[in-house]
Amino acid sequence: MSRRDNDLLLMLRVISDVIMVMLAWVLAFMLRFSGVFPITKGIPEPILYMKLLPFVAVIWLLVFALSGFYRRTRRSRSAFLEALDVIQSCFLATIAFIAFTYVYEEYRYSRVVMVIFALLHPWFIMAGRSGIRKALRLYRLRATPRQTLIIGSGDGLRQAVEMTRTGDLTRGEILGVMLAGPAELVEVGAQLCHDNQLQILSLPISWTDFFSQHPTATVVFALPHSAYGLLDQALEQVADQVPDVRLLPDLARFSRFSTGVDIISGTPVVTINESPLAGAGSLIKRAVDVLGALVAITLFSPILAIVAIVVAVTSKGPVLYRQERMGVDGKTFYMLKFRSMRVDAEQVSGAVWAKAGDDRTTPVGKWLRRTSLDELPQFFNVLRGEMSLVGPRPERPVFVEQFRRKVPGYYLRHKTKAGITGWAQVNGWRGNTSIEKRIECDLYYIKNWSLTLDFKIILLTVLRGFVNKNAY
Repeated sequence: MSRRDNDLLLMLRVISDVIMVMLAWVLAFMLRFSGVFPITKGIPEPILYMKLLPFVAVIWLLVFALSGFYRRTRRSRSAFLEALDVIQSCFLATIAFIAFTYVYEEYRYSRVVMVIFALLHPWFIMAGRSGIRKALRLYRLRATPRQTLIIGSGDGLRQAVEMTRTGDLTRGEILGVMLAGPAELVEVGAQLCHDNQLQILSLPISWTDFFSQHPTATVVFALPHSAYGLLDQALEQVADQVPDVRLLPDLARFSRFSTGVDIISGTPVVTINESPLAGAGSLIKRAVDVLGALVAITLFSPILAIVAIVVAVTSKGPVLYRQERMGVDGKTFYMLKFRSMRVDAEQVSGAVWAKAGDDRTTPVGKWLRRTSLDELPQFFNVLRGEMSLVGPRPERPVFVEQFRRKVPGYYLRHKTKAGITGWAQVNGWRGNTSIEKRIECDLYYIKNWSLTLDFKIILLTVLRGFVNKNAY
């Protein structure tokens, strides 16, 4: 889409969001006092609830804008990621709205209305956005088609064909396909053209002659990275002959997550590895971390006190051990643990992995490590914002330098905060186990993050117990 089309689409989405969230508030009021739920204090005057509609609209617009939701909306994202972002942003807006109603006036609004509204309005917003997408596709498909030429091969060609036919890329019919790239990708492209009954055209000697014989409105370059030399040869000539030229960059081999595009001062900036944890996701995760850490410290306070006393009376040295670890964005912090080894444990050996029968561990320390009780002080790291309840386990900088050279994608685990527990740990990859498997689990977690996945990991950590055979 052009920048003007993107601006129009964003405006339509904003209008839809406002309308749908206000409709959800009206419907929540009607459902609450329709007789479906018991009415014990009488039916309030509708004006008490309807006069909140302007505030609903303003609060949702402010929260969505300040959380970066509309900035992310401009990016090319999957429907799943957009839905996840909608739910997360609505959660923040609902909290802000409830806080507002408590200071707005003395009248206390129905909690049932609030619950119904909180459950309904994300779905209303997503339904509105889905309706806009379907209406635009219908318009593009019914509008006068434009002849589109696609040049490329491989996955880029497949995506270009799919997006052109659905109307997402350009409103037009596919005039034909010119195959370019490595032989194996050209072969795949030829099969794709055969399956989709697309005409295969040869690269012309003269683009001027070609376009005079084949009037074309849009040319889409969907080349593999290795064939970008063709852009140098053809792009300028094509742009002189065709009003609409588009480029699908070959980013799949560079990215392990989804990609996004921002327009900054008129310049497109591509985000190679975009995680669901960006923006509102990080705010919600932080809120859950703080609440969870406070609850855990309160519940485990007797155990914390007992373990501290036991460590202090059974071996010389400090109760807590501060060890440098690497966290989000490669920043280091000092992770807290109950001391489980002798004070001079690394004076001779240096930084090494703990292993079975490690003689550096104190008698009590062996038990603490096996039961994971030595990890409990890390809830304070969570409160300080250095760690999260759930995430990839942090490593020491010396080990990070070793692994990032040997394991592809290792450093991507630092796109999020380190966690007390994680997807790798609940799947058994803890301690002196396969680094590759751990990274595979960590990257899966970052790519597929959601609050549901976090709660699942926490639940599995509790159900499977804190005792682990690989914790030495």
